Amino acid sequence: MLIKKTYVLLSFLSMSLLAFCFCKPMLDSNDDKEKLIVKNTRNTLTYLHYKPATIDDKFSENVFNKYIEYIDPGKRFLLQSDYDLFKKDYHNLDDFYKNEDLKFYNSTADTIYKRIGEAEKYSMEALSKPFDYNQKENYNVDYKTSKYAKDKAGAKELWRKYIKYNVLLEIVSMQDELKGEKKDSIDENSLKAEVDPLADKDKKKITKDTPFAEVEKMAREEVKELISDYFRRIKQTKRENYFAIYMNSISEQYDPHTSYFSPTGKEDFDFEMSGQMEGIGAKLQDKKGFATIAELVIGGPAWKNGKLEVGDQIIKVAQGKKEEPKNIVGMLLNDAIRLIRGKKGTEVILTVKKKDGSQQQISLIRDVIEYDEVFARSSVITDEKGDKYGIIYLPEFYTPMGKEGGRYPTDDIKKEIEVLKKENIKGLIFDVRNNGGGSLEEVVKISGLFINQGPIVQVRRSDGMLKIHEDKDNSISYDGPLVVMVNELSASASEIFAAAMQDYGRAVIVGSPQTFGKGTVQTILPLDRNTGSDELGAIKLTIQKFYRVNGGSTQLKGVQSDIAMNDQYTLEDINEGSRPEALNWDQIKPLVIAKWPTAINLEQIKANSKTRLANNQHLNLMNESFKFVKSMEDVKEIPLNLVDYRAYRKTREDKIKKFEVLDKYKNTFKFSMNQNDQAAIKNDTVLKAKRQNWFKGLQRDFYLNEAVNVLRDIK
Repeated sequence: MLIKKTYVLLSFLSMSLLAFCFCKPMLDSNDDKEKLIVKNTRNTLTYLHYKPATIDDKFSENVFNKYIEYIDPGKRFLLQSDYDLFKKDYHNLDDFYKNEDLKFYNSTADTIYKRIGEAEKYSMEALSKPFDYNQKENYNVDYKTSKYAKDKAGAKELWRKYIKYNVLLEIVSMQDELKGEKKDSIDENSLKAEVDPLADKDKKKITKDTPFAEVEKMAREEVKELISDYFRRIKQTKRENYFAIYMNSISEQYDPHTSYFSPTGKEDFDFEMSGQMEGIGAKLQDKKGFATIAELVIGGPAWKNGKLEVGDQIIKVAQGKKEEPKNIVGMLLNDAIRLIRGKKGTEVILTVKKKDGSQQQISLIRDVIEYDEVFARSSVITDEKGDKYGIIYLPEFYTPMGKEGGRYPTDDIKKEIEVLKKENIKGLIFDVRNNGGGSLEEVVKISGLFINQGPIVQVRRSDGMLKIHEDKDNSISYDGPLVVMVNELSASASEIFAAAMQDYGRAVIVGSPQTFGKGTVQTILPLDRNTGSDELGAIKLTIQKFYRVNGGSTQLKGVQSDIAMNDQYTLEDINEGSRPEALNWDQIKPLVIAKWPTAINLEQIKANSKTRLANNQHLNLMNESFKFVKSMEDVKEIPLNLVDYRAYRKTREDKIKKFEVLDKYKNTFKFSMNQNDQAAIKNDTVLKAKRQNWFKGLQRDFYLNEAVNVLRDIK
């Protein structure tokens, strides 16, 4: 949960001005800069965090475990001897943190770079000759219980099995495609899942007469291409990325939402929160080291220019005519993107390799680009009787992050409501599924669109000082039947909104049994407090907890749905309560509020829904499929013998077959664009495609079907 920087605990300044007197010495090395980051992070968290951590040996243990897990989650790179060496500092990391001592971090970073280079050699050696698929052996996919390789010979064997596993997957996939069978989904343990699960490679095809040896060779070539690209990328990982991982292993011990942002990480975060960026309006993807155009943003400089096309490869970038072009082939995509981005009104000259092999220079003037994926959108739902309902989907509670001309979700939602009301909708669904939160100020305003006026959320500091955020505007944008859709990934601001609508009796909450359970408020502070620059990065830290108007916290418990249905996340340990660092649940005094005057007969609505869902075969099958997916976590090893692997895969596919009918589900609704979108698509074909793709998802949405049923029940 974010709040604006201008609201940053001003009263805390009286506690100790020295706490903020971070000096800015001349930094002679990167090591000096990193030490200053550690110092300023520690001081900031000590004085401003809601519940500062106790820096002791237990803290050290937790940092160690988190950091080692982060840098080598699959236990494929580090050796047991590396781990044992690092483990000597198991109880020293608290002291290193206090003294800005970076020897442990430097040692781990040096080691991981070295082991990555060795792993690449092992992989290339394994791919240099055919594998024996008659050999009886297994590949361990259970990283929780697996062990580090004892020595380099063990590491070499581990990588041989990993590569063989991926070649085996490719062989079976090629053979199945030849038979016309449905291609198996990418295994989450496979190399394709790590490199590019959506890869659209032009693979060679086999025939029924292709010898197995040739099929195997083609599969190895495919995997070699993937593994080469994989190592190319991870070898380019900058040291500052590992430092950010180290810092976050420390910051997350305070609570799961306290994070260190490197300068580039802060820039990315601002973009995610605002949906705005200054640049040329082109989405890029890394294809074999080339920054390749994946999509042009309608209305952006690249789209207006008309010379750039999807598939073009950018090979050089120059900042205007006076600068020498810089070759970006093989450069990390993030670094290439930052060369192409720039201030509005500045010129960038791209040297582009077209799909026909020709090259040309393209001059573009940068502008502010909006990426509408984060912005509110709506659709008209027409049921089989011709009755109309509206749905507004809000991906996040975005905010411009101080940028001029930025968009606010409150304004956007007002517009969506007005255009839906013109359709004479009989009810409205407000969808915050997968919405992880955002601006506290905006969620208060948005809540006010649906009630007369009154408190929305209570926010309390660690010293007990309480602030009530309320809607003071007695105007109402929408007063009809309202359903709020949530799931386990609805967090923070989404939970504030759902809780307020529930406490006021304004809406019925439909979705997973409970939401994420994040009841804390964060702010972002630059670590260079003298200048406010991003040179040292920034820290996002928890400063407050929020409480419902009924006095209860959403921390850990989340918001309980009125109409509860399991979904794909219900059985997963992904919510706040799964993190041992999470702050505790508590409650404060409730507020007196004026409930929504038209009372919802919630008990009757629940009874109606229970009757509809009690013997719903589709829902029952969905629940069974969720349990099956969860059971897949029990798979510890996968056979690398071709016959055994086919048998293992057939057993899995036989179990999956009964769930294939779920993919065919379609509700009976018709989805259409609102009038504003209909006008916009005349000049924006991309928007039309995006909306149609969204509608396809809504058409397959079983939970939406029940949400409309609930709307019908609200009188």
